Amino acid sequence: MSSQVELREEWALRLAQQGEACGELGSDLYRRLLGLLAEEVRVGATTWDVLASAGDLRFGQAGPLRLLGAAHRLALSGQDQQWAALLPSCGGRVPADDGVLLVQWRALVERRHADLVEGMGREVQTNEVGRAAGLALAAAEARLGEARLIEIGSSGGLNLRLDRFEIDLAGVVLGHPESQVHIRPEMRAELGGLRHSGLALPTVTGRVGIDPFPVDPSSEDGRLTLRSYLWPDQVERFERVSAAIEVARQVPAELLTTGEDADTAEVLESVLDRGGSSIVMHSIVWQYIPTEMRWRITEAMERAGSRSTTTAPLVWIRYEPDEWDRRRAAVWMRQWPYGGDRLVAHVDFHGRWLEPV
Repeated sequence: MSSQVELREEWALRLAQQGEACGELGSDLYRRLLGLLAEEVRVGATTWDVLASAGDLRFGQAGPLRLLGAAHRLALSGQDQQWAALLPSCGGRVPADDGVLLVQWRALVERRHADLVEGMGREVQTNEVGRAAGLALAAAEARLGEARLIEIGSSGGLNLRLDRFEIDLAGVVLGHPESQVHIRPEMRAELGGLRHSGLALPTVTGRVGIDPFPVDPSSEDGRLTLRSYLWPDQVERFERVSAAIEVARQVPAELLTTGEDADTAEVLESVLDRGGSSIVMHSIVWQYIPTEMRWRITEAMERAGSRSTTTAPLVWIRYEPDEWDRRRAAVWMRQWPYGGDRLVAHVDFHGRWLEPV
């Protein structure tokens, strides 16, 4: 068993690495705060008591984001107005001085220790609506007249409504042009040629989300959960997800829970067995799925693909970290029965930019 010093060092590294990642993705608040907390944990300060209560969380369970998400939840719900006063998502202002920020965090931990410990037990559930641009481009390139959308790791299933968003790819608009959700990524290459002519999304015949801990965006608790894991100083992103939650309340989706009765591969296969054209998609979720389950999901897709026809095709869209450049993600699409596997675009992890290839 690791000593307390080794455990603290491991958590400190996780916090520091997550802080660097948040900074690269545009959250200066979380970059600063997580860096400060890394040093706090190394010396065993009060934050360590909260993290130690979580037990042995593996990397994919996003311990640092559980902690900050729990704090954000307290602010958004009105349970901690003092912390809310520091967060732009709550109308607050981030202190410029790191010392002030750390003092305020320590005070929060003292006030809300039990709530933060409880929050460490919650799975991180985010729906990054900005990724809908990359997913939609691939779905449009699949050239299907209609399809059922199936999302693995769907959380609240916001991106299952991507056809109800306005997705503007440098003048090529996919989805609903009058939507309250506007997505306009920076385009780092032009759409052009036969491959990108006449792009349109398929008519959606069904929306199915698959997740071990699905979130109902129509419930007050579900809305709070989805918003709490956003980064508080990214107000535009916060407002976009809030608008997408409103769309989700109006457009129903079926959310299926995986677990002891049926795992992800089994649930996926049962949905694919319903027949018809299907698009299976996932975004920044593959790394959180155990290796054995990845193989079983792949096998389920292969079996369904072997049964597909030209009138009931199958498409698999993967928006995941780029294997050749970990600073970005890539959108890959595999089609059955007539297609292969090809790269659609390089993309930002949160969908801020998109580069068709």
